[in-house]
Amino acid sequence: MLQAARAAVLRGSNAADGEGQLRDLLYTTFKVLEPAQQHMFLDVATVLRGQPKRLAMTTWDAWHQTDSLLLFEGLERRNLLSCNSKGELQMHDVLVALGRRLLRDDSSELPQQLRGSRLWVQDRELQGYQQVRAARNGLECLQGPDTCS
Repeated sequence: MLQAARAAVLRGSNAADGEGQLRDLLYTTFKVLEPAQQHMFLDVATVLRGQPKRLAMTTWDAWHQTDSLLLFEGLERRNLLSCNSKGELQMHDVLVALGRRLLRDDSSELPQQLRGSRLWVQDRELQGYQQVRAARNGLECLQGPDTCS
């Protein structure tokens, strides 16, 4: 889907315009999804990519109180997500970026109930957080034994 959409959008336009049109096309595709499918898409884009499908399905069945398999198959038919041979959830990097941008961008038309419900940390940010945490723990230990954790 992505290659065909990109080729159609980029035909006869400059790259910057084409990228914007592609983003608009993907966002339009996202907007027509059912609310539970939008949640599923954002879950995979932010935290569930690479996780076992069975874990996600169990969570979605409990959370959405509906047959998540049918919703998942709809997302697969649209080529918005898939599973690899190990049964792990997969999503194209462009779609991951779209999902994360939707959650970050205050100007997007994303409904409030879809915002702020997921937490993801980039590897680089996580490494920085871990370094700060280690430094803080080291400082606390230098200040006295009662503050070490």
